[in-house]
Amino acid sequence: MIILTCYNWVVGKIQEVVKIGAQLREAREQALLTQEELAARAGVQPFTISRIETDKVEPRFSTIRKLAKALDMDPQALTRRES
Repeated sequence: MIILTCYNWVVGKIQEVVKIGAQLREAREQALLTQEELAARAGVQPFTISRIETDKVEPRFSTIRKLAKALDMDPQALTRRES
C-alpha cells in the first residue's frame, strides 16, 4: 500500500490518499480470479477493479469492504501498510 500526503484545497487540510492496487491484485491472483470474476462477486464494474489495481483511483471504504468480502478476507488486509 502506498500512502501519499496531499493538501486538499476543497476542505483546506492535509489528507492521506490510500493506494491498495498491489494488495488487491495479489489477493485476486491468489484467489485465482480474473478482474471480471472479482467484479461480479463484489458487485462492482470490472473497470473499477482495473482502476484500483493500477492506483488510478482511491476506492471508497464501502468498495474495499465489498472487495474484501468477495475475496473472503478482512478489509484491513487490503489497507495494511507494508513494512
